[in-house]
This record gives sequence, C-alpha cells and structure tokens, in this order.
Amino acid sequence: MKLKKPPQITTLPISTFILHRERYKVDFTYQREAGTWTKADEQYLIDTILRGFGIPPIFLHEKDGEEFIVDGQQRLNTIWKFRDDTLSLSKKYSGDIINDNKNRQKNNGQPAYCYSELHKDWQDRFDSYPLPIIYLKDYNDEEIRDLFRRLQHGKPLIPGEILNAYPGDIVPTMRKLAEHKFFKNIVAIKAKRYKHYYIAAQLMYLESEGIKDISPTYIYEFFERNKNLNTSSKIYSRVNKVLNYLVDVFQTRTPELRKPGWIITLYLLIAHLLENYSMDNQKRNLKTFFTSFYQDIASSSTRGDQELIKFNLAISKGTTSQANIKLRYDIILKRFLDKYNPMRLDENRSFTEDQKIVIFRRDNEKCQVCGKKLTFGDPDTHFHHKDRYIEGGKTEIENGLLVCKDCHLNKIHGGSK
Repeated sequence: MKLKKPPQITTLPISTFILHRERYKVDFTYQREAGTWTKADEQYLIDTILRGFGIPPIFLHEKDGEEFIVDGQQRLNTIWKFRDDTLSLSKKYSGDIINDNKNRQKNNGQPAYCYSELHKDWQDRFDSYPLPIIYLKDYNDEEIRDLFRRLQHGKPLIPGEILNAYPGDIVPTMRKLAEHKFFKNIVAIKAKRYKHYYIAAQLMYLESEGIKDISPTYIYEFFERNKNLNTSSKIYSRVNKVLNYLVDVFQTRTPELRKPGWIITLYLLIAHLLENYSMDNQKRNLKTFFTSFYQDIASSSTRGDQELIKFNLAISKGTTSQANIKLRYDIILKRFLDKYNPMRLDENRSFTEDQKIVIFRRDNEKCQVCGKKLTFGDPDTHFHHKDRYIEGGKTEIENGLLVCKDCHLNKIHGGSK
C-alpha cells in the first residue's frame, strides 16, 4: 500500500504571482489551453476577488526545482490580464465598484474599468488577495491523474443548485413555491439536488414570459433581470393559485408526474383553464382526463393517432424547447376542451362604471347584506357577482349586488380576498 504525504496548503498574495509570473509554468498534460473561459467568466472572477469572496485553490506541482500549474491556469491568466489592463471590469457584475467614489475621484469623475484606473485602496485590495495554493511535491503522472479523478468525483452543479445561489428576493420566492404541497405530496420527483427549485423557477418564467424556451440559460437570465420578484408579486400569486388547484385535483402522489416535461405541460393546461373557464366543478374530470391522456400517449405508437405520436415525440426529446412546449400545450388543451366543454368565463370580469351606477341606484345606495349606507366610488363600496364569476356568472347588471367591503370579504367570501 502506497500512501502519499499530505500536500502543503498555504496562501500567496496575488502580488507574488505578478512579480514572479515567469516562475510558474503550465503543465499542458493536465491543463486546457488558455482562452477556454469567456470574457464574462474572467470578469466574474475579478469581481469575486475584489469583493473578497473565496475562489478554488490553485494546484502547483514542484518537480525538479520548478513549479508547474496543474490546475488553476485560467484563474491565473485572468488575474494577469486584469493586472496588465487587458481585461476590464464588467458593468453587469461590478457596476458599483466601477462607479465607486474613490475610483471616480482618481479619474476626474470618470468610472474605473481597468486596474490602472482603480484607486490605490482598490489596487491594494486586489494585490493582497490571498490565493489558496496546494503544493504537490514530486507527484508522478499516475498520481496527478488519480488526484484529478478524485477532485472531479463530485458531481457538477445542476440548474437548481446554481439558481439557489443567485442574489435577490427571487430565490426565496422560488424556494417557497418549491415547498408547496404540490411538490411535496403530488409530484413523483424527489427533491434531491434542488430539482424542485428548477421546476418552480421554470413555472415562474412561463408565467412572466409566456410559452418560450425554458432551458437553463433563459432561466438564469430571467433571475438576473428579476432579482426583486417576491411573494407579493402577481407571478408568485398566479403560480401558487395553479399549484393549489392541482393539489385539489390529484390529492395524492401521482406517478404520471415523474418528469418535468409532464409537469410543465399540465401546469400550462391548468393555468389557461383557470384563467378562462369555470373550473370549480371540473376537478374530477381533470384527474380522469390527465391519467387517461397519459396512457394514450404511452400507447400512441400502437394506436396510430398522429397527433398523439407528435405529442409523444415532443415529451420525449427537446422537452424544454418553445416549439415542443407549444405543441404539447395545444394538443392537450384541445383534447380537454373537446371532451368536457367547460363553461367559458365572462371576458368582462369587472363591472363597468355605467353598470356600477345602475346597480348602486337600484340597490338604494345600501349594502344588500347589512344595510349600511354606501358612497359611490368609496373603497368600502363593492360590487358582487350573485352567480360567482369563477362558476360562469356573467358580468351583467342583473347579476350584480351592492355590498360593503366587510360583508363582501367576510360574509360572502368567508374572509378570502
């Protein structure tokens, strides 16, 4: 049994690597050629250093009196480029640093993009940053390759894990949706490695943007643009409403909901139906329809139904593409509407001002529940659908009722808002 002596672990300031950069040679046996990082990758690293966050260690191999970089070349090349003024800061990542008062003072009111334009305090902060170093002494090729296998044994981050590290209110919003009973009790996907987070993020994106490609790149960009999206937002409320309805429909763990593509398709179907049709009495129909439709898709090749075959292809490959999402949505919606023909909601959900005036005068300017005198236009004055809107009630004068806010919310709707 051959045991290695544990490697020496230390830190060196960036200034050391600047002063003695010729000392560190790249071992291309293990390192990719420089240039595989994008400019954004490089700018993000510099921002990380300037803000004082940690970065992965650099592995140096001491062999025959020389030091070789076996892991960390991209990081060091980026550091050298920034120090040489050939890499600038990014507005996206470092806007506050670029426009820092000290930096603007040094540049006669102009922003600082390059190292040479930074105030001395920022330059010192960069130069003194302690790079974590792991020294390997007299390792042979097999031992270094074994080390790399061990380092890479951990699985790379997946989208849910990446999104969970984003800044802003949008992350707790995503987490709260992912903790919904729909994910805990209905879907058949384990929450391992934040998979529920990613699906919740996709639902938020679809509510905001409509049917579009939902591959990771677009979700990441959405999170960057909507850092302030919180649980008071319309997007959160709409997603939560659909998930609540789905819990009522399925009630227990549903094996058909074991793949994201099916969850996305079902979500879009329900979101559309709740927005446009009276669905309170359709819950049993929906469960029956969905489980039956799932079986039809599974046997589509033997049934010979070309529409179902197309759906099957779109749920099997390229499930996050806009075209395939739209195809699945169109087919499942058409089939449900053809089979059950639910009542469409009145498109004019709110009473017009003229309708309100007629109802107000007709009902003698009083709440029709408690008799309270009301004032037209006052926030306390409400107009209620006698036949509930969500059950297909029309927005017509005959279906309107003058009520006070308290009776409307607490006596008629039982405290719902």
